[in-house]
Amino acid sequence: MASSSVSLKASAFSFVVLAVGHTLGGTQWTAEPAYRTIAGTKPWALGIVGWFQGSAFLFTTGILHYQWARNPRALQEPTNKAIAIILNAALWASSAWYFKHGIKENGWVVGAAAAWQAWSVVRAWLKY
Repeated sequence: MASSSVSLKASAFSFVVLAVGHTLGGTQWTAEPAYRTIAGTKPWALGIVGWFQGSAFLFTTGILHYQWARNPRALQEPTNKAIAIILNAALWASSAWYFKHGIKENGWVVGAAAAWQAWSVVRAWLKY
């Protein structure tokens, strides 16, 4: 097995921190009336549950990056490459959405995580 990747461990940690921040921020965001008035749904069905699904996505991404950090050669496999590319595209799209809607702080944080993730993954592709 390849030696572990410090940059991927840092990426994993950043996603766990993002997940916690996203969860804590969710209490503020989901208190907004828009999350309670989605036509044809229960008040919690899309807005609130969807918000916390986002937190779970970030946490799961952190676990996946930790797995890659322990075995960076796994990123040479086409399936893992595809997963890394899809995750990175989702992060960049989220960052762009935040900026488009004037939520600059979130845009910067998610964009920084996307950049770090991309750098860490490409570094692992080239190094291992």
